[in-house]
Amino acid sequence: MNRLAKIRIAFVVFSFLSLSDRVWALGVFGKVQIDDWITYEEPIALNKLLRNISASGTVKGTVLASPSQASPNYYYHWVRDAGLVMSEIVARYQTAFRPDLKNQYFEMLVDYINFSKLNQKTPNLSGGLGEPKFNVDGTAYMESWGRPQDDGPAIRSSTLISLAKVWLKEGKESLVREMLYDGSSNSVIKQDLEYVASHWRNTSFELWEEVKGHHFHTRMVQYRSLREGAELAEALGDPKAGHWYLAQALEMETEIERHWNSNKRILVSTLDRDDGLDYKFSELDSAVVLGVLHGYTPEGVFTFSSDRVLATVKALEDVFYRLYPINRNGQPGIAIGRYPEDRYDGYSSGGTGNPWFINTTAFAEFYFRLAQELEMKPEIKINSINRNFYQELTPRREKHTAYKKGSPEYLQTIKAIRRKGDAFLERVKYHIDGSGSMSEQINRESGYMQGARDLTWSYAAFLSALRYR
Repeated sequence: MNRLAKIRIAFVVFSFLSLSDRVWALGVFGKVQIDDWITYEEPIALNKLLRNISASGTVKGTVLASPSQASPNYYYHWVRDAGLVMSEIVARYQTAFRPDLKNQYFEMLVDYINFSKLNQKTPNLSGGLGEPKFNVDGTAYMESWGRPQDDGPAIRSSTLISLAKVWLKEGKESLVREMLYDGSSNSVIKQDLEYVASHWRNTSFELWEEVKGHHFHTRMVQYRSLREGAELAEALGDPKAGHWYLAQALEMETEIERHWNSNKRILVSTLDRDDGLDYKFSELDSAVVLGVLHGYTPEGVFTFSSDRVLATVKALEDVFYRLYPINRNGQPGIAIGRYPEDRYDGYSSGGTGNPWFINTTAFAEFYFRLAQELEMKPEIKINSINRNFYQELTPRREKHTAYKKGSPEYLQTIKAIRRKGDAFLERVKYHIDGSGSMSEQINRESGYMQGARDLTWSYAAFLSALRYR
């Protein structure tokens, strides 16, 4: 029996143990190394993700949020979720060496483009492109919901802009013009960019679909789409549009900066709330970290090593460590929820909310990308805003103001950051079942999975973290 088969059997047996028995088993038999587990889990996660794209009974190009049709019913195509999932397919298409895989991903992307065009043309209750989700037959969802959600068009356009760049490198400019961007108002990317450029000042519902206002995550992904859209427009001979998109992005920078709360020393998720939930008093929200991941641009106002981002990450880790009992069971990593006051799915039983897989793996990806960004800098600067973040990684009594590249402090810090990223993956490994499935949430007390099963975004977030590991 080969090593991978033994690991698979071990995980199946492990999945049937209670939380206390899992701790005992790990102590007696030792841990499966993270690299071995990733070798086991990555193809499973990819296959489960692919199964939710153009699934049986859906229109081609549909990306199911989850196969779950009851308690909860996530059997819909969410524009935001789909954009993030298909971003992973773009990455897989770009790096695929086998012609059959390359063609498989190509067909998926073409189907997604066509379904996106259908979504853009379908009359809906939002009255525009801010519609959150569609039925799996392509028709509009006609019941009440948090509308509009303006992160969707931004994320979708960024995903398709990434594909356009790949196709341009492959010499497929005619395909880009035919399917993605031809300078006319009918092209799929142009429609999204025009919507973002014209609506970014408006309030909308955030990615959790609970609060209407101006959101850090929404503005970060809008900012990225406009910056990248400006470059694409220029490259394809549409300079007037490119100048317009860039001008809007630059105006947005001041508004994004407003999210820093100097008193709380965190980036707050929402400003100018005008509808939705009003009990998020801490103003801490993992959506900020997702905003940095999904909205990253090298010239952006907030990157992974930004002092204010690091301070917010540290504050979020501290609050979720204290909040969830499973984080104090002696296992590596911290299970990360949405926000401390979360009342979704579990609040009535006491406590507050649960950790989510997408957030826990997002923190892993954040640390991997932080290490990559710091390795491009001549030094790691320490100041009053980021000191607590770095001090936890490599605690010392000395009051350094910088770690020079190549110094022992610098090397130890980079190593600690990567180790911290792996710890979040260890936490994910501890809570999934033997089949390798990932649901929406992790119960804060029992540690077992709950919420929508096989959440497609959970797999996409995990696979994205692995790409940056």
